[in-house]
Amino acid sequence: MKMLRPVQILCSAVMAVCASGVAYAAPSHLLVRNALIFSMADGQKAPFKGYFSVRSDGVIDHIGAGLPPKGLKADQDVDLHGHWVMPGFISAHSHLWQAAYRGLAADQTLMGWIEALYSGKASVAQPEDIYWFTLDGALDHLAHGVTAAYNFNYGGANAAVVETTDRLQFQAEKASGLRFVHGLEPLPSKGDVSLAKARQHVGDFLTWSAGQHVGSTFLSVMINGGTGFHDTGEVAKVEGTLMREYHLSNQSHYLEPPENVSVQQVRFHWFEDESILGPHLIFGHFIHTTPEIIARSVKAGASMVWNPLSNGRLASGTADIPAYLKAGLRVGMGEDGEASADLADPFENMRTGLYAIRDKYQSAAIMSPYDVVRLHTRGSADVLEVGDRLGSLEVGKFADFLVIDPTNLGYVFDPYATLVFAAAQENLEQVYVGGDLMVEHGKPLKQDFAHVRQEADRRVAASVQH
Repeated sequence: MKMLRPVQILCSAVMAVCASGVAYAAPSHLLVRNALIFSMADGQKAPFKGYFSVRSDGVIDHIGAGLPPKGLKADQDVDLHGHWVMPGFISAHSHLWQAAYRGLAADQTLMGWIEALYSGKASVAQPEDIYWFTLDGALDHLAHGVTAAYNFNYGGANAAVVETTDRLQFQAEKASGLRFVHGLEPLPSKGDVSLAKARQHVGDFLTWSAGQHVGSTFLSVMINGGTGFHDTGEVAKVEGTLMREYHLSNQSHYLEPPENVSVQQVRFHWFEDESILGPHLIFGHFIHTTPEIIARSVKAGASMVWNPLSNGRLASGTADIPAYLKAGLRVGMGEDGEASADLADPFENMRTGLYAIRDKYQSAAIMSPYDVVRLHTRGSADVLEVGDRLGSLEVGKFADFLVIDPTNLGYVFDPYATLVFAAAQENLEQVYVGGDLMVEHGKPLKQDFAHVRQEADRRVAASVQH
């Protein structure tokens, strides 16, 4: 069944009044009808056939089962003829610029992969290269149904260009139309743990970004934490100070590789000593934990992001998500970088994660398809501190949603099982951000994706030959 494109609805009245006498304001921006809606709202697990409307500011103003009231009008009226609608996926952990380096270091685990990427292929990339790589990754996320992402920006080793690189990446995020949390490297160059320099670097960036008129796709700035990668607590001191002074949250890669686990675990106290551990700390990966680390993290209100695709690709291990959830830890999901996960595909990410957990427990009942859909929407919104705006289709939240064609998915015994086990990008018809159509059948509509990808590929080839 081919979905109809949006059609324009003409309305000359300032107010519309339905048969029941309820008055509606002048037409909404968008009205979606006849959709099977996976709202992911609390208390609304079962999908329902219904409608929703979106204001001009991109926020949902009405949603319900059945047909829309007769008085509810919109500039665009879309009849989905039973196709599925769900919230856009949220990647709570991405490295957008890494889209340029897919397939790199195929036989390496984390540390060898880092060496190949950061000290090898990407070490000669220039700031303008990183702009194109970031734009490529952001558009690729959108094309796969990811409507919001935390982006770990590439700081680089050269203090002379790091400020330019950070700002160019911010501009690429903004240009893509993806909602974004800008992950800021707090240290202006590798090995430099000067608090004064870090304070100036972060302060200058926050002042600059505040004047960019970024609009609604910009969510926040957070610190890209590096405490877990250092042999002393000096970085933790800098990060803790910056978090307090600038009221910033922090996402830190921690307990990812299987090598030297005991050494990594010993560093946990630095997060506590410098008051980093708390509701504004997100652990990235967080695989090789202990019951004590989990208990202390839960007590402090911290959270973590699960990255199944990259964890499998780099042989990092499988985070014990059922145990984390049972303990009360908040969990989101991330696509990670396209040089480590290789695909920014949330359908593959959910499947890979669910299969890994079931293998780990040798139980098909330990985690359900609904559970992973919730983690990749509501869970990710929660850990990024935007759960009041994103993660579900509800009145007052942004209309970031996906339209999925179920025509070739077979008989549906359980809609969440079909969504997780059978759906793929080929079933993804459209991607909306704030009620605006951004992607149709895998093609971003606001940018020339083919040109962006060609430009990124050309720049990678030139750097490799350098």
